[in-house]
Amino acid sequence: MSRSSQGVPDKLRLAFLGGAVNSAVGRAHRDAIELDQKFDLVAGCFSRHEEINRETAEQYRILPERCHSDFGTLLSKEAGNIDALVVLTPTQQHTDQVVAALEAGIPVISEKALAGSSAETRIIDDARSNGTFLAVTYNYTGYPMLREIRGMVEHGVFGELQQIHIEMPQESFLRFRRDGTPMTPQDWRLRDGLVPTVSLDLGVHVHSLLHFLTQREPEEVCATSQSFGNFPQVLDNVQALVRCAGGLHCSMWYGKTALGQRNGLRVRLYGSKASIEWLQETPEIAHFYDRNGRKQILDRASPDIMIANASRYERFKAGHPSGFIEAFANYYADLADALLQRKTNSAPLPHPYVLGLDEAEEGLRLLEAIECSRLEKRWIEIEPRGVRRPVIERLEIQAPQLAL
Repeated sequence: MSRSSQGVPDKLRLAFLGGAVNSAVGRAHRDAIELDQKFDLVAGCFSRHEEINRETAEQYRILPERCHSDFGTLLSKEAGNIDALVVLTPTQQHTDQVVAALEAGIPVISEKALAGSSAETRIIDDARSNGTFLAVTYNYTGYPMLREIRGMVEHGVFGELQQIHIEMPQESFLRFRRDGTPMTPQDWRLRDGLVPTVSLDLGVHVHSLLHFLTQREPEEVCATSQSFGNFPQVLDNVQALVRCAGGLHCSMWYGKTALGQRNGLRVRLYGSKASIEWLQETPEIAHFYDRNGRKQILDRASPDIMIANASRYERFKAGHPSGFIEAFANYYADLADALLQRKTNSAPLPHPYVLGLDEAEEGLRLLEAIECSRLEKRWIEIEPRGVRRPVIERLEIQAPQLAL
């Protein structure tokens, strides 16, 4: 007797492209889909190296005949047998792979960044003219307290939004190992394209939080970037001032040369009535301040909490923090809901928590403007969606200047 015949929905069937056992992000995705038991990983092409590919299939308990040696075989064998393909390869490979999957009619869940430029997102958009499902895993939006803050914004708790400051400093490009040699990132992280890799790696997360929390579109940016670390061929530190719709001002800082910061993700949001601060290192709490001078620590057990105490986030009682993998799992639960909605409705409504191509393109347009601002040393207007102004063309002309 099947699970569905017993009143239990069948799990959604996933295939991985990339995400082998030697991949940190692969392990994170694998662990995340297990938590709520809404997905089964049933197939994949996990690595271009045969031994690692086979070892991964064994550890992930994939049948040998569904462990494929290359992407083309995966597509031809699994189209119609899976509910979605999870793309976990380096960003530079995403566009061709996502386009091929969409053209084969396979729903896609892509690791960030979806693509290397906004122009590439338009190529992807053309490939999904049939409406095939596409989502991007901005996993930090899965934190319950960040979802609480979004709800507070929507209910006007902060009054008129005035400022938001988002930081994501890390240290890996300046850290040494115990033997005194630099830590070595993957090769693809040490090459910059039109949009620097640090922006595709970290900047997309910073933008996703700006979008997720405020729903304000960036309109203008002034930015500067540097290379401070052990790899002078790439940029590794970015600061940007962003003017957003509705008069919201945003400051962004992200990079990989802030010693002492393992992953210093921090959000501060200021309004006319109140403000709030959240740090990933203490994800269960937020510090709330109002204009009467009150300071309050909010957590899942606070009496005014409306979202973060929902049963889906109560994997354990308050005081035992949800972590990185749990946030991933929350996003995967959203993806499952959205996929099921797409399968059962001819005209499904967009899922409020699932971000996709529109958000990815908006973020890439911002990142392109940041890089253009760095090169031209001036404020750059961010192109609205659907208007193709020459920001990316100017970047292409100035491409030789990307070498530091």
